[in-house]
Amino acid sequence: DLTDQLKTGVNELAREGANTMSGPVYDEKRRSLDLCSMVPVHDDTREWMQQLISVAAVLQIGEAQALSSTLTQYYHVGGAEATSAHPANGKKPTPDEIPEITRSLIIPMGITPCAWTPEEFGEAVDQCMQQPPALLATSGETGFTVEFPFGDVSALCQAECDTHLALGNGLRMTQSFPMPESSDADGARFALHMNATELAGMPTGYGFGSYYYREGLLCFSTFFPNFIHKPGLLRNLYFAAAQRARSLSVILAHKEWDEHSFDVGQSAVGRMAWPELGRQET
Repeated sequence: DLTDQLKTGVNELAREGANTMSGPVYDEKRRSLDLCSMVPVHDDTREWMQQLISVAAVLQIGEAQALSSTLTQYYHVGGAEATSAHPANGKKPTPDEIPEITRSLIIPMGITPCAWTPEEFGEAVDQCMQQPPALLATSGETGFTVEFPFGDVSALCQAECDTHLALGNGLRMTQSFPMPESSDADGARFALHMNATELAGMPTGYGFGSYYYREGLLCFSTFFPNFIHKPGLLRNLYFAAAQRARSLSVILAHKEWDEHSFDVGQSAVGRMAWPELGRQET
C-alpha cells in the first residue's frame, strides 16, 4: 500500500538522484510501483527521440531492481519484486542482451569527462535564453541556470555536469517550483501524484526523470548519461523545461503566462535589485 514510509523512501531516493531518465509511479489498483517515462513524439523529433526512449527503457531494467531492493532492505517497505514472463513466449532460458548495453556502452562512456561542453552551455544561453520564455539566464564552465515565470515570481532550472554513482558522467537537469506550505509527507505524496500525472498520463515537458519534494519546493530532475549526448540536444531540453515551467505555473501558482510575466522584476535577481518593481507587480 502507499504508506508514508513508502512515499518517504521513494522521495528520498529521487532527491538523492537515484533515478535517471524515469520516475516511480504508484498504481493503486495493482498496488505496485513502476518506473515510467513518457514523451510526446512528433514527425520532426522521431529520429533523435528514439535513442532517448531506448536508453530510458534500458536504464529502467537495472534501476527497477535497485529501487525494489533498496526500498525493502533499507526503508523496510513491505512488498516483493514483481516478476513475470513474456505473455506469449514465456520466460527466456538465457538473459536478454539488451540490458548489457548499460555495461558495455553507457558506463564506459561515463568514465570520460562530461560530454556537454562550456561552449554548448554558452551557445544555448546566448541563442535561446536572452528572450522569452526565459526571464534571466547565465552559463558557466559546467552548466547553465535559467529562470522561468512562475506566478508572480520565478522558478529555477539548472543544467550542470554531474556524476551518477552507477553511470558516471553526464548532465543533470533540475527544475524547482515553490509549493504552498506543506509537510514532508504531503509534499512527497504530491510528487508521486505528479509522476503519475505526467509519466503515466500526459507529460508537460519531456517525461524523462522524476518529481520529488524538498524544503518547500517541488522539483523535477533528470540525469542524461554521456551516451545520449548529441549536438543540439541541449536546446531541445531547454524548451521542454520551459513547457513544464509554464504548466506548473498554472497548476501550482494558478497563473498562466502573459505579456507581464517576463518583466525584469519577476526574476529573483530583479526582485533583489529593484524590490519596488516586484512589489508593484504583485
